[in-house]
Amino acid sequence: MKIEKPILVLGAGNMGGAMARCWHAAGIANLQVVARNDARREALRAEGITCYATLAEAKDDYAMMVLAIKPQQFAAMQHELRVAEGTLLMSIMAGVPLATLQQVAPLAVRVMPNLPALIGESMSGACAPALDAPHRAMVTLLLEAVGKVAWVEDEETLHAVTAISGSGSGYVFAFMEALEAAAKNHGFTPEMARLLVTQTFRGAALLADQSSETLSQLRQNVTSPGGTTQAGLGVFTQQGLAQMVQEATEATASRSRELAG
Repeated sequence: MKIEKPILVLGAGNMGGAMARCWHAAGIANLQVVARNDARREALRAEGITCYATLAEAKDDYAMMVLAIKPQQFAAMQHELRVAEGTLLMSIMAGVPLATLQQVAPLAVRVMPNLPALIGESMSGACAPALDAPHRAMVTLLLEAVGKVAWVEDEETLHAVTAISGSGSGYVFAFMEALEAAAKNHGFTPEMARLLVTQTFRGAALLADQSSETLSQLRQNVTSPGGTTQAGLGVFTQQGLAQMVQEATEATASRSRELAG
C-alpha cells in the first residue's frame, strides 16, 4: 500500500531521520523533509529523500505533517505551520497534548516511538481517541514500517507508554552498560565484554518475543535451584530490583505529565 500524497517530516534528528528513512525504504510515500542541519539534510538527500532547509520551501499538498521537532521549537513556530483542511498532524513531541496540536490541525495524533526506530525496531504508542478509521489505518501503516505500534485511548495512558517503552530502551542500555562494566572487571576485553552483553540481550529479547511462555516462566527456565543464576538473582531481590524499576517508571511518567502541564 502506498499513500498517494507526500508526507512532510518537520525535523531530521535521530527520530525524525530514522522514521523518514524507514518510510522511504518501504516505499510507502513520497517524502519531503525539512532539516535545518546542513549535514543531516545532505545525508538524507544522498539517500534519495527530498529535503529542504526551511518550511517555506516545502510544497503545501501533503497527506500528513510529522512534527519531529523539540517542543520549544513547536511553541516558537506554531502559528507559522500551514496545515490544510483534511491533513493529518502527527506529533512525536513529548509533553505537547492533543488539545494544543488541534489548534494547528483538527486531525491530530500523538505518537511516542523509541530509539530502536534507528534500525526499524521501534515500539511506538499512539493516541488519538477521535481519529477516524482511515486515518488511524494510515498511522498504523507508517508506524509498523518503523517497528510495532500499540494504540491507547487516552493521553494519561500515553504517559505510561512513555515510562515503559519510550524511556525503556534507556533503562535497558543502562543495565547493559552495568553488565558490560562487570564483564570488564572479570578480565574480558572491551570487545569481548560488548559481545557477551549485546548477544545475551538480543537472544533473550528474541526468545521472549517468540515464546508463548510468560517472562516469569522464562526466568524460571534458566534458574536452576541452588545454581549460578539463582545466586545472581538473589542479589537483585535483596537490592529491591523490582521496586527500583517501579519507582523509575513512576518518575518517568510523572515527568511526562509535568512536561504536558
